[in-house]
Amino acid sequence: MEKSARRLLVVRHGERCDLTFNQQGVLLLLSVDIFSQLLCCDRFPVDPRINWMKQSFDTNGRYHPFDLNLPRNLPKRNDGFEMFASDTPLTEMGYLQSKLTGRALRDYGVKVDHVYCSAALRCVQTAVGIIKGMDSRTLKINVEPGLYEWMYWCRNSIPSWMTPEEFNRLGYPINSYYIPLLKPNDLCINETLNDFYERSFALVSKILSIHSEEVCNLIIRSFTPIGTILLVAHGPSVDALTRQLCGGTPRTPEDFMYKLQQIPYLACLQIIEQSINSDSNGSVNSSSSSTGNTSNKSWKFGGSPIPPLTHASNSAFDIK
Repeated sequence: MEKSARRLLVVRHGERCDLTFNQQGVLLLLSVDIFSQLLCCDRFPVDPRINWMKQSFDTNGRYHPFDLNLPRNLPKRNDGFEMFASDTPLTEMGYLQSKLTGRALRDYGVKVDHVYCSAALRCVQTAVGIIKGMDSRTLKINVEPGLYEWMYWCRNSIPSWMTPEEFNRLGYPINSYYIPLLKPNDLCINETLNDFYERSFALVSKILSIHSEEVCNLIIRSFTPIGTILLVAHGPSVDALTRQLCGGTPRTPEDFMYKLQQIPYLACLQIIEQSINSDSNGSVNSSSSSTGNTSNKSWKFGGSPIPPLTHASNSAFDIK
């Protein structure tokens, strides 16, 4: 019987609180001209992500959402509520987007076998929503710090993330036995854009190696379908985790920024593993790229396995 092709899905997280409730932050991140100028600076001049917190928390740290799209409740975190400034949660719409995406994967017959996600809260919550939408009771999330976005955005310090133990206490389906391939201290705060692409490529190659047929055969001594791997990460990750696997090279900063604007919340990109066949002359018949893990495998872009998720913006109502 012919074995099913191995598939990799990369999904961006859902709508986030900080950029939703601070329009200045959205404009700053989307302006190519400003972005290019900031590449010559040390860091962003202001942090556009704190405004929503100033309106949501009182002086005693009690949370009072001022908009229906803010989470009704926020998870208690060991490092203090202040850390939501650099580790923002999803909005209510963001979590709904995640569940809709999971439901679409289920409805379109996409069976996910393994789930990895960035350690960022918004990515973990997105993965939880996708699993909820798929109505899966068996999938567990491997929280992988190495899937975090380009470290340039971090403003001189690595964000403080919630631990898998904290997520488990919240009832999130986390794999408590997973050992991350990269620890937070392995991430470089001075990472260049090219470094980010190389980190992403090395990490996804390692994940694919872990779930390769050869490794599984060594462990269980019989072929088991490797299946589909889902990576839940960030906007830039959709490109960085797939581009070099499919034969591309890291983008320039300007090209990267234009590409980023084309990756909406819950964007879902699929790449498919191919066998590299030889013709009668022994030449390779493949237009895609080898991962470096095996000599007879390559990957190609497969579009999205589900329809896009489109909706209009809805600004706040000014009653004055």
